[in-house]
Amino acid sequence: MIRARHKSAREIVMIKAIVFDVDGVLIDSNNIIVEAYQKTAEKLGLRIPSSREIVDLMGRPLAEIVRTLWAKSDAKLYTEEYRSLFMDETLVIPAIEDAVKAVSVMRESGLRFGVLSGKMRFFIKKHLREAGFDIKWFDTIVSFETTKKHKPHPEPLLYAVNQLGVKTEETVYVGDSISDYECAKNAQVTYFAVLTGSLKREDLEKLGVRNIINSVADLPEHLTKI
Repeated sequence: MIRARHKSAREIVMIKAIVFDVDGVLIDSNNIIVEAYQKTAEKLGLRIPSSREIVDLMGRPLAEIVRTLWAKSDAKLYTEEYRSLFMDETLVIPAIEDAVKAVSVMRESGLRFGVLSGKMRFFIKKHLREAGFDIKWFDTIVSFETTKKHKPHPEPLLYAVNQLGVKTEETVYVGDSISDYECAKNAQVTYFAVLTGSLKREDLEKLGVRNIINSVADLPEHLTKI
């Protein structure tokens, strides 16, 4: 557990749990994901979206992104083609620099960990393992299949908090996208944004995000400054 000063209440609270988004936070996958969306669109003869269009939707379920970008497309076919790219055994997505070490060190402090992603559970576990994370470090994994509603709705984050056996005020959510921020805000969970993902500092500042750090590797030193 980590002691942190809660500014709004001017009191000391105990941070007992951290929930991490996966892509752009723990693994360096965002460029790969953008390219996968564009390659799939090209293969199916669909309009190729800009990187910015895709980035603004990151964090949401794949099917929702497909419906938003290509309303009249065959969402099932697109999803199958897109996911086939990530089944390639030669594709190994690396961890964000020093992220594995940081998570391991924070785990030793007694914190409970969860991961929350709009991806399927199979891909979450596959990519984390291949990047060097020990799946046993994470006490709960919330995936696309876990809840009926998805980010930016608070349901998946509140589910993670409940599974970790902590309170919302004792939890930190670490993400990199607009939907991550909105999910944390809607769940009333303290949010930390990393700059290793889809948004730049100026994007996050425009959203009103207060806690902005370079990467997960910098998280331990910032938790006590909440």
